[in-house]
Amino acid sequence: MRQTGRVAEFANPLTLPDEFALLLHKDNGSCYVGANPNTATAAAEIGELALRDRIELDGTAVRLVDAGWSGLPWMDRLLAEFQQWSGRDNRPIELAWWLPCRTGAFLTHRSVLVEQGLLRHERRKFLGVLPDDRYHPDPTTRAALLAELREVAGDARQVDARLALLAALVHHSGLVYLLEFDRAQRGGLKAIAEREDLGDAVGTAVAAMLAAITAIPAIIVVAGG
Repeated sequence: MRQTGRVAEFANPLTLPDEFALLLHKDNGSCYVGANPNTATAAAEIGELALRDRIELDGTAVRLVDAGWSGLPWMDRLLAEFQQWSGRDNRPIELAWWLPCRTGAFLTHRSVLVEQGLLRHERRKFLGVLPDDRYHPDPTTRAALLAELREVAGDARQVDARLALLAALVHHSGLVYLLEFDRAQRGGLKAIAEREDLGDAVGTAVAAMLAAITAIPAIIVVAGG
């Protein structure tokens, strides 16, 4: 297993789970709860590790490759946990078991977005008593993410590794319906999520992650629309 000191690996300040968590928030400050937010956000965390070559996948199991410091608190904690669970012989961790246990994933990345100024936290109380806080997404950033997904769904933008994973998560979580993608766009995202060969822009680690997302029922939510 490699131990590196890499920090600034990507110029994009948002990681994949940050982007997914941002899409889960509505303009009115509430969020889509029907898209299995914790499990899907946890799957996005694994996707980010795959993007950064920190893990390798074998079917639906993940093996730690690089536990070095990332500079991202959530990722460093996760890498440390994986290293502890894997043991000295670096045993693989089955995602079908791990993903449902990651119950704080969504709130973790909501906090990241608040810290970065991409969610505005409004403290409220329902009937003056019950907490009813709202988290309003930055409209420009959220609109840009949706535009990227619509473009890639309509073949107007080349698929890269990040967009392939984000498209697969939006499709399999059922968020594709909640975000009101039209039929053609839903079909485009489904095709990306289920394709085995996405070209040179998508490496083997990401391709394996796409296959794992498809194979793990805990990520998939059946939504009407």
